[in-house]
Amino acid sequence: MNSFKTSDGCVLDLHDSGPVESGLTLVLLHGWSQSRAMFDRVIPLLSPAARVISFDQRGHGESGKPATGARIARLAADLHEVLEHLGVVTATFLGHSLGASVLWSYLDSHGSSRFDKLVVVDQPSACAVLPWMTPEDAQDAGAILDVDGAAQFAAAVAGPDGDLARHDFLVSMLTPHIDADDLEWLYRENLKLPAAWGARLLFDHIMQDWRDLLPTIDVPTLVTAGEVSHVAPASQIWTSNHIAGAEFRMFTDEEGGAHFPFFECPEPFAEEILRFLGAGPSSNRPIASAGKATV
Repeated sequence: MNSFKTSDGCVLDLHDSGPVESGLTLVLLHGWSQSRAMFDRVIPLLSPAARVISFDQRGHGESGKPATGARIARLAADLHEVLEHLGVVTATFLGHSLGASVLWSYLDSHGSSRFDKLVVVDQPSACAVLPWMTPEDAQDAGAILDVDGAAQFAAAVAGPDGDLARHDFLVSMLTPHIDADDLEWLYRENLKLPAAWGARLLFDHIMQDWRDLLPTIDVPTLVTAGEVSHVAPASQIWTSNHIAGAEFRMFTDEEGGAHFPFFECPEPFAEEILRFLGAGPSSNRPIASAGKATV
């Protein structure tokens, strides 16, 4: 089973591996301008212990490139349809970057009945400094841009120098010592997202404010950050502190701790996910919980 057509006719490229009989299902959602293939290094480390589902979200990777649906809410609807199609009753959901925003949208519209656990990988609860936010609010949430800056960035992505803007943004999300071939491969995957459609999705994503949702999350949650990520690690601690009982894990520079730890250094990332799933050896490191998270 390698594809699925959504209710509005978009064909999504699916990857489904690992033992169904394990009783553990892990659903992976990639970020903006990325693809499910970016999980291909970590999936072999996870799939012996769990069924692992990943797919290219609409507009991305090998999935369809529709003119419609450049909204987080539509991506959340696609996720719901994929789960129905695959017969997934409950699962652990892992959202990286924009993928976390899609999961928050899903929780907002569908609730947590399908969630065994939740993993948030390096995503601010609000990306932009919105009019109702104080400077302290923005810093806590991890807001990276103001509204004008967000509009300018989206315009740059859709503009004549959009490929360069996307390349520079990608480089800013990686450790400085990433292999040149890896960077080139990631960049080619990024360019599979049509620029104009991707710019609309990006702006919709940046304008979301999920801070009020965090205290309503009622499933075991792991929030991860990168020591050298463009997303301020303190904002990820703030997120974990606003989800009851959430755990926090910082990936160091040596562990690929920028924005793509599962790609740059998949082994420690897989070890942490397996521990959280209850499918791997316990780590000797202390687990940080809400109210006690430290860097």
